[in-house]
Amino acid sequence: MAHRLMLVMVAAAWLMLALGGCGGAPPPPDETPPTVLFTEPADGARGVLKDVVLKVHFSEPMDPSCTEDAYGSYDAGLQPGEVTFSWPDAQTLVITPNDPLAYSDDANDKVYTFTIHKTACDLAGNPLPAQTVVRFYVLRKLQGTLTSEAAIDGYVFNTGRVDTAGRDLGAGDGPNGEYAHAFLSFDLSQLNPDPVEIVTSQLSLTKELVMGHPSQNLGDLLVEHVYFGPSLSRLGARALELAPLTPDPPCAFTDVSRSLFLCWKAVAVQDDVDHWLERNGRSQFRLRFAIHTDGNGSEDSVMFYSGDDASRPPTLEVVYYGP
Repeated sequence: MAHRLMLVMVAAAWLMLALGGCGGAPPPPDETPPTVLFTEPADGARGVLKDVVLKVHFSEPMDPSCTEDAYGSYDAGLQPGEVTFSWPDAQTLVITPNDPLAYSDDANDKVYTFTIHKTACDLAGNPLPAQTVVRFYVLRKLQGTLTSEAAIDGYVFNTGRVDTAGRDLGAGDGPNGEYAHAFLSFDLSQLNPDPVEIVTSQLSLTKELVMGHPSQNLGDLLVEHVYFGPSLSRLGARALELAPLTPDPPCAFTDVSRSLFLCWKAVAVQDDVDHWLERNGRSQFRLRFAIHTDGNGSEDSVMFYSGDDASRPPTLEVVYYGP
């Protein structure tokens, strides 16, 4: 009997030890402070777009309330009442401005600053060890003037003849029914820094001479947005059939007696910026009359100075936003 009682007592002791082992000691309190791993944009980033969305990535899940309260900015557009907070996951705070930010009005830098103060805390209430300050620079308004590429610009006849070497280029028809279109090419990569958003773009051409009565016999002189690539010669007469790239109506000059021709092509140049890789950073145009030829046996044409004429080349003046 005593032996049986001893066995019961030993078993009870082992059971108590086992149960105690299952519970274990309580985990130590979380006293590790969170940190900011990185931000988007990064501190010092340049060329930031006006529709930027700010992101702060933390090392551990954060308390949304105290973390959002820790956000601050004195800049218009980024102040706490002008942004919306969201959490795609527990470690990422997204800060979305309610309205687009303002770009710089000139070539000077415009900086925006926001701060995550060290009162931001994790789920255990641990604050950041230090505040995080992020400064970033939005786009600036810049201006550049490009000259038509002398090695590429020229004119093409329906017979297949291509002329890119002369100091002039022309559009119109000849006495034997042949006709020509003129082509211009501008290298946008010469703008420094590269353009992101086009504000205005003005194409300028200086007339050399007029033969016959092109405005009367051939109609409006049209300036169309096309892309013919790095060489007119490789296309030949096919360049005359290129479809315009953008839906904006071409510039139409009803009278070629003027000496200076100005054409606004911001939509076209923006389209070239948006398709930079496909078009090798070029903006290209075709000049032609609405009627190819009137077949009257006389020449009706207009000649412009080309990029080979250093004093009066075609130019493209671009006002744009860049980093």
